[in-house]
Amino acid sequence: MRITGILFGLLIKEQLVSSITLGIALRYVLEALRKSPSQSPQSGKMFRFGMFALEQFKERLHEWPQYCSHIVQIPHLRDGYAALVGEIEDVTTE
Repeated sequence: MRITGILFGLLIKEQLVSSITLGIALRYVLEALRKSPSQSPQSGKMFRFGMFALEQFKERLHEWPQYCSHIVQIPHLRDGYAALVGEIEDVTTE
């Protein structure tokens, strides 16, 4: 999942997907981040995929403030990754 997440995130970062495909790609990452890593091994794998992908295109998050608001509302992300959530909140307030 690590390599897949990184590649997926780089596709978004490098603007190799656009329009409807970009929306679908971002939705996949958001859905993966919503999977609680402690719920089951499968959920943990999906969550890690989302984190690897997000890490790749983090610098573009300012382009999607509504997307950022969805990310920061994820409870287990807020609890376990407060620094990341703070970064995302800072990006959207600039």
